[in-house]
Amino acid sequence: MLSNDLIKVAIIEDDESYKESIKEVLAKDEHIRIYREYSIGRDFINDLNSPFQPDVCLVDIVLGDMSGVDCCKQAKIKKPNIHLVLMTAYPDPKTFAEAREIGADYIEKGPRMKAFIKDIITTVKSSKEEQFISINSQTDKLNIRYLELAGELEKVKKNFSLLSDNQLKVLKLKKLGKTEKAIAEILNMNQGTVHTHVKRAFKKLKIPNLLDYIID
Repeated sequence: MLSNDLIKVAIIEDDESYKESIKEVLAKDEHIRIYREYSIGRDFINDLNSPFQPDVCLVDIVLGDMSGVDCCKQAKIKKPNIHLVLMTAYPDPKTFAEAREIGADYIEKGPRMKAFIKDIITTVKSSKEEQFISINSQTDKLNIRYLELAGELEKVKKNFSLLSDNQLKVLKLKKLGKTEKAIAEILNMNQGTVHTHVKRAFKKLKIPNLLDYIID
């Protein structure tokens, strides 16, 4: 039996050599125990029907039978409070946004991931803060912010389907540098109506405040 003080970790990774390298790192922390290991997502998902209760699940973004994102989605359906960490060798805005949407953490594979992964795992029981991390240069903090912003912009693009035809027309003209007065003349609208379309469109899109990513 594992002590309640230990952090139980499941690894879902089809690269055996990388799996072993993660295990070597985690084995150095006496508070962490490898609970179970999987090479395909299906076996991991099936085990969630059992009393299987890991504290943290490290999930590779590409598995032999499904994507890591799909694996995490299915895991969240079965166990909404499960703590998932998506691992990727090639971080990109799309998968970062998907990770945020699922509620999974996101970290880039590589030597420096191994330096951080123990800290991320051991904060699980004491903190519910998300650990969205990408490390691919010396400017770690800046890279994290860029990736976070990219993820937010991916969400904005998805929200474009929520816009009405008039709101979309107004934004396209605004993109061209047209003033609200000029847009009103072009679209044969009242200037107040144009202003309302812009305001409502921005609310639907949920455009992030860029200052949040520039100023500490």
